[in-house]
Amino acid sequence: MDNERLDTLRATSFEPQAQDAGVEQDSQPDRQTALWVILTIGSLLLLLVVFVLPSLAPAPPLKPVASNEPLEPRIQSQGTAPSQTPQSERSPFAEAQLAKTRRAAQEVLQALLETQSRLENRAVDQWGNAAFLAASALAIEGDEYYRTQDFSEAEGVYQTALDALVVLEGELTTAIDSRLARLLIAIEGGDLSVAQGLAPILRKMAPDSEAVLDASERVPVMPEIITYEATAQAHFDTADYQPALTAIRAALLLDPVHQRLAVIERNYEAALTQQQFEEAMTRGFAALTATDFSTARGEFERAKTLTPNASDVAGALAQLKEAETLSSLNRLLSQAADLQANEEWADAFEAYEQALALDSSLVEAAEGVIAAESMATLFQSLSEIVDKQARLVDDVVLSQAKITLIEAETKVATSASSMPKLVELVVVVRDALSTASTPLPVSIFSDGLTEITLKRVARLGTFTSRTLSLRPGQYQLLGSREGYRDVLVTLNIKAGADHQIDIRCKEIIAR
Repeated sequence: MDNERLDTLRATSFEPQAQDAGVEQDSQPDRQTALWVILTIGSLLLLLVVFVLPSLAPAPPLKPVASNEPLEPRIQSQGTAPSQTPQSERSPFAEAQLAKTRRAAQEVLQALLETQSRLENRAVDQWGNAAFLAASALAIEGDEYYRTQDFSEAEGVYQTALDALVVLEGELTTAIDSRLARLLIAIEGGDLSVAQGLAPILRKMAPDSEAVLDASERVPVMPEIITYEATAQAHFDTADYQPALTAIRAALLLDPVHQRLAVIERNYEAALTQQQFEEAMTRGFAALTATDFSTARGEFERAKTLTPNASDVAGALAQLKEAETLSSLNRLLSQAADLQANEEWADAFEAYEQALALDSSLVEAAEGVIAAESMATLFQSLSEIVDKQARLVDDVVLSQAKITLIEAETKVATSASSMPKLVELVVVVRDALSTASTPLPVSIFSDGLTEITLKRVARLGTFTSRTLSLRPGQYQLLGSREGYRDVLVTLNIKAGADHQIDIRCKEIIAR
């Protein structure tokens, strides 16, 4: 009913028969009306079948790719298809039914061909070839029914083939996932041949998949990664961990998501850290043995940075601290002994105190502190007597100085040979006290009008001249007169000097 048009069906003409004479004239108009209605309906049906239905029939379908036959199934002649009713004998209704079944078969065939094309574009021959070929064979069987115009059977076979392809298409996701998993395993395992075989197939099976695209892009760098990994392993086998780690990191730069290489990198880092830790500890103990405490501490601290929780580091640092303490104690005690031998008692006292701060239970340091403190105090007191002889004019100060001298002379009596500085200082102090205890003549001159007072000693009154006997030291003379400004004079009395002084108030106070 399309390009190979069936024989034109001719409608049988309907001619009204002559009426019987016995029919009543009143019924003749009714019969004519009914006849015209029948003729009109028949004519419309005939026009519909001949002209309208052929134009509505679809074009002949494309044949499945699996078949080498022409796309349009051929209709056999009447002599070779006895099962089909000759076109000239089909009724319009039969023609319409035939066109309907043919159109249904073509629709199923079209869906079949589209599904078949999609599967071929997704490399079905690589993952579902057997099922695909079986469905294609069914499609060819449907073609045979189509050629004999058994469209109902053709539709059924086509539908079966389509259903099979739809099921196969539904398996595509599973096929992609399984092959993607195999590809990732091959990449992680360095199986280059398997990866190179799977990648292009997967790109065809899933061209829009980001996961497939990402995995496929990792394949081209695999040869270089394999080379880097071999180099790294060779270095690692000889405990050359730094170059091994460098090579693995170069491989990871090519494929940053490579999980196995990431694990290897962590293992290499751990091996390198352990190696550096052991080397630092070795250097630290060597420095500790050589009493190079600064270097030892630096190495142990480096080891602690590498492995913070290592118990070996804590033990090494404790051992270092003990060694440093012992060394410091020995140094301080030795220093204190030298200072004590040189009679540098203040410095010796400080060294002993530092030693006690490190070890309060150290008897030698405790005894040294007591002895050094006593001698340091004695030396300081003697030195002050010599340095501040002017204060000896004060009887209290002079009395205390004499007591200090007696204490020093007692020390000298028991250890004169070991304390030459003390002996020398005692001689100087003895002379100073002797001088301070011997009065010297002092001549004072005035105008007889000025009231003169020797501060902290006595009030002398007014006079024109007077001679006093004063022990060496520093004195102050105060002169005062009503209506005049006071005068204050400082007098230093020293042995061997001529002591004369004139004191009088001369400046009148303005009123």
